[in-house]
Amino acid sequence: MTARERFLGALRGEEIDRVPIDLHSFNHPTNRGLSDPGMQEILDRVGEELVFLHTVPAEVNRYLVTPPQFMREVKREVRDGAVITTTEIDTPKGVLTAVTGTNEISSTVWTVKYPVESREDIEKIRSVPWELPEGVAPPDLSNLPEAFPKRGIMHTGASSPFVCVAGMMPYQMFLEMCATELGLLKELTEQCYERIRNVLEVIFSTRQIEFVWMGGCEWVTPPMAPHHVYEELVQPFEAKLIAQMHAAGALSHVHCHGNVRSTLELAIARGADLFEPVEPPPDGDITFAEAKALAAGRITLGGNIEARILENETPEEVEAASRAAFEGGKHRMIFQTTAGPLCNLTPRMLANYHRMIDVWEELSPME
Repeated sequence: MTARERFLGALRGEEIDRVPIDLHSFNHPTNRGLSDPGMQEILDRVGEELVFLHTVPAEVNRYLVTPPQFMREVKREVRDGAVITTTEIDTPKGVLTAVTGTNEISSTVWTVKYPVESREDIEKIRSVPWELPEGVAPPDLSNLPEAFPKRGIMHTGASSPFVCVAGMMPYQMFLEMCATELGLLKELTEQCYERIRNVLEVIFSTRQIEFVWMGGCEWVTPPMAPHHVYEELVQPFEAKLIAQMHAAGALSHVHCHGNVRSTLELAIARGADLFEPVEPPPDGDITFAEAKALAAGRITLGGNIEARILENETPEEVEAASRAAFEGGKHRMIFQTTAGPLCNLTPRMLANYHRMIDVWEELSPME
């Protein structure tokens, strides 16, 4: 089987020849010419086994899915090695300002100032008229990478609708509103759901999207918020989006770090096809084998080799973690790292990636 056939087959619960492998940050359409010699060495070994995503931009931001044509970058500067960007959002009730920082080495983005810091700001941003983001369109198949038939997957992605509400304000403000104004948060989440639905209708119109990433439910998994918050802000809206994905012939991917023991069943109930990463304790609260038993073949699970182990531990500890990932069976499983490297591979990291791949090569073939 090709890497593409194997990956999509695992998500559909089909019979495949071996467990797919997915190494975050290593997916590449050519597998050639990387600046990091360590990553290039890994790709020389397993690059043909890795799928890559050919992504169609959805332009879904976490500022209430405000159309980007109402936003403008007004300042960009470098401070202490970080790029600080100031953006203004034009609303009928006044201008809002957002400031973000970016570390280009680690590809990390953080917020310096949120556009919404008060109830008045909420009214401002929700007053922006809705229109489709400029440039949203179905896939363009005219210039696909040469390797697409064997390793490529047509892809788009969007945040969970409630994250497009939570992400526009300080997190503590969002959590306070979960306790005091949950009804308003649900109303705003419905607004974001409708906007995301509109965007996906356009992208799905030619039925060529195969795989859709959706992230953010980790913001309200335990201990971040009470269980009823997850049930009210995540479940109904993601369920409707997943139904829309399936109606368009696309598979759904729910991305969620942290403690997922109490919410994995809900992801299955709303129809997700892939759930990852399943992180073992102490990073999460459930082992991969326990998650497989709970899922009982109703969803494909991704995991669960922790990035911190690959970066800091010995090859022997990496081997133990890799073998543990295969416990509980191989059906509907993706052998996967939980994150990619944040720097060039050190000699320790390179040895650990090789040991992890050794175990995958030994254990991945299906019986």
